[in-house]
This record gives sequence, C-alpha cells and structure tokens, in this order.
Amino acid sequence: MALREWWTRRWMGVAPDPAQWGLERRHGHLHLDGQNLVELADRYGTPLHVASARALQRRVGELRQSLAAYPGDVRICYSYKTNRVAGVLRVLHRAGCGAEVVDDLELRLAERLGVPAEQIVLNGPNKRVAELEYAVQKGIGLIVVDGFAEIEQLAAIAAATSQPVSVALRICPDVKPRGMNLSSMTGSRRNQFGFDLRAGEASRAVRAVLKHPQLRLRGTMAHIGSGIRDLRSIRRSVDRLLDLQLEAREAGAEADLLDVGGGLGTRMSREFTTFELLTYLALGHLPRFPHPAPVDLITRYGSMLTQAVTAGCWRRGLRLPTLVLEPGRTLVSDAQLLLLRVGAVRIRPGIGRFALTDGGAMTVSMMFLSEHHALLLANREAPVRGRTQVVGRLPSPMDIVYRGAPLPHLEAGDLLAVMDAGAYFTATETTFGGPRPAVILIDEAGPRCVRRRETFEDRVMLEEDLNSPEGDRSYAPG
Repeated sequence: MALREWWTRRWMGVAPDPAQWGLERRHGHLHLDGQNLVELADRYGTPLHVASARALQRRVGELRQSLAAYPGDVRICYSYKTNRVAGVLRVLHRAGCGAEVVDDLELRLAERLGVPAEQIVLNGPNKRVAELEYAVQKGIGLIVVDGFAEIEQLAAIAAATSQPVSVALRICPDVKPRGMNLSSMTGSRRNQFGFDLRAGEASRAVRAVLKHPQLRLRGTMAHIGSGIRDLRSIRRSVDRLLDLQLEAREAGAEADLLDVGGGLGTRMSREFTTFELLTYLALGHLPRFPHPAPVDLITRYGSMLTQAVTAGCWRRGLRLPTLVLEPGRTLVSDAQLLLLRVGAVRIRPGIGRFALTDGGAMTVSMMFLSEHHALLLANREAPVRGRTQVVGRLPSPMDIVYRGAPLPHLEAGDLLAVMDAGAYFTATETTFGGPRPAVILIDEAGPRCVRRRETFEDRVMLEEDLNSPEGDRSYAPG
C-alpha cells in the first residue's frame, strides 16, 4: 500500500461497508430490507428512525440458539429501557421475549402489550411504593430487590395482601469490564446498584428476606455494564452470583433462579473508553472507527454462559437454576437506524467543514457523546474526503452528531444514516430542539409508521395555562 493511501486510511478513514448492516446501495441510494431510505425520508420527514422487524427477529433467534445447549429453562426478558417503542416491543414479544421493566410506565406498557405477568421482571434501584404495590397486585413474576428498605416495603405489601412475592437480590459483584467508560459500568463498588458483596450486605440481605415468610427468595441478579465485549467479566460476575446462590440455598432459600442481567455489546458500535471520552469531549478528537466485534459474539456469549453456569453449579453442588437474561442493545441496536438531513454546509478557513443537520446530542440522542456509531451517506455514493464537524440544529456547541467524522464532502440536502441507533436513541431523545421523530418499522408487509412525529399539541399538552379553561391566554405587553 502506498504511503499516501496508508496515511489517508489512517487519519481520514474510509467509508464503512453498508453490507455489514445488511444494507444495499442501489443507484446510490441505501436500501434496508428492500426499502429505499431516501424515499422513506422524503415521505415521513427527518429526523426519522427506521427499524427492521427481520433484524429484530434474527437477533432473538440467534440469542435463543446460543443457549440451546443449556440443560435448564431459559427466559429472555427484553430490557424495555433500551428501546420502548411499542411497535418494536411487539416484534420482540412475538419472537418469544418477556419484559424487564424499571418503572410504572414500562410495567403498564408490558401489561398493555399482553406480556404474561410471570414473564415480567421489575428492576430498579429506587422503586416507588406504588410501583411495588401494583407489581404485587398483578402477580409480576420476579421483583429484583435493590435495598434493605425495599425488602421491608415488599414484606409489608405481601403481608397486607396475603400474596407470596418472588424476589431476587441484586448484588454488586465489583466486576469492571474492560474497554468501557466509567459512566457505562454498573457492577463496580463505585456505583449505587445492588447489595455489596465485599461489605457483607448481600449476606445480610439473604437473612433479611428469609425473615419474611411471604417473600420467596428465588435467587440472585447482577448487571455489570452496557456495551460489554469482555466476556470474561461476565463469567466473573456469574461466579460471584453463584457463590451467593449457594449461601442462600444453605440458609434455606429456594434459590432456583439466576438472573445474569444484560449489557452484551454489538458488533459495529461501541462505548468510548474513559480516555477516549475525555479526549473527545475536551479536544474533539473522535476515536477511529472501532474494530468490529466477532461475527459470532452472541454465540460465544451463550456458550460462555452455558458453560459458566453448568460448571459453576456442579462445583458447588447446586441444581441448575432457571436462567434469566435481560438483553437490550444486543437485540435492538443494529435493527434500527436514524436518518438526518443536512441543512447547510459551512467551510471555515483554518478550522474545517461544518455540516448542520436536523438532529444532535441534545435533541435526537445523547448517545452521540459516549458511543461510536457509523455515519453513512444514504442518498449518493462518494469517497471519504477528510473530516467534518457534524452538528445538530440547536444554538449550542454540545448539540453535536460527531466532531471530526470521516465523511465525503457533504452538501445541503444530503441524507445521513446513523447506524446502530436501536439502543437508547429513542430512550434519550428530548424535545429541546424539535418534536420527537417518527419511527418506521419495516416488516413483511412493508414500511409502516409505528410512532408518528410529535406535534405542537403533543408537546404542550401538559401546560395547564394553555389547556385549562381557566388559563389566561391573553397577550398583554408592558
């Protein structure tokens, strides 16, 4: 390779191959599942989310197949907080997923979508009493307890209703996956989640639950981070869960269930490391496009879990538990993309190019600030020509898409596809700089709108002074 070509690839980058996401380019336009993304953007407007039912179904099938060798029962409870668009959830539930929910909205949404109560897991570090009461009333299959006060609250609710409640203890295993930033780690002692193993909280929590006959201690749970590619860290977490599982069984608990959480990463997007995050936010140095994770990442994950749980139980003399998983991004990340329209391009001498789009970190997704996602030119094919500051529409320097993104020379009217936008993009969008985008789902019948674009009336419906008969609607200057 000539020196100049090496230098271009190293510092300017090359356009990722759309085929890595199952996209095709026909006459310059990108197509997803046979649908022209440019035509969808013209029809529904931008910003626009486009999701693939086929990709969602494929990921669920891949995860289920990866665990086919597990000798016990397996429950896949999709993590609602990752993407709770009802049209997306329906596809996942029809593929056999239950629900992991963290608040009243998600709990009632799962109920509205027809998820059986026994297939719902209620999680969260600071549940409201009303949420616990509702969950007990509805017979939710598992409540993951995250504090001593919650144990007493649940015991009181269960006693008042004379209804047994199945619980698992969330523990802090103090496991830190490699290659992540600190804001994405959830299994460290520096975080607020779970009963601390090292400090003896987890052992005390076992005894606290067993004092209450209405509470059934079904097992343990841990979640150590988001976007994990380091499978060895998940294995360490499983081992520490099984240690507490053994302690709970010896103390007289049923302990027939093991909840290993979620957090598995995806092939083509990844979290910034802490160093990359700080360097990027301070200096604008976008890390190079990440090396893809192995094609068989999900298969390796399932094999590792099967081996870790079966071997760990054998060593400890435990019966194989029902295995509960709470996957999020690994199921939905690459099944959805985000389309942004370039409104203007500015060239500032000595600084570089700016492409102003209709969405950024303060509007369509804060994930731009901490994750690496590929940007593809959707309406034409062109080679990478240096780096561009791609920003949103707000008058704020933080409303960025990406600083220093390797892209072709963009023009007003160009359409950009942000890949792997299925995880936390719709969950972290705001109405700060415009209405929330529509979501289009492509299934066997073609594209259909599963969430319409937000309107003015939607955005002001909570404003009492605009909607109540008593509100003062007059304008009185001075």
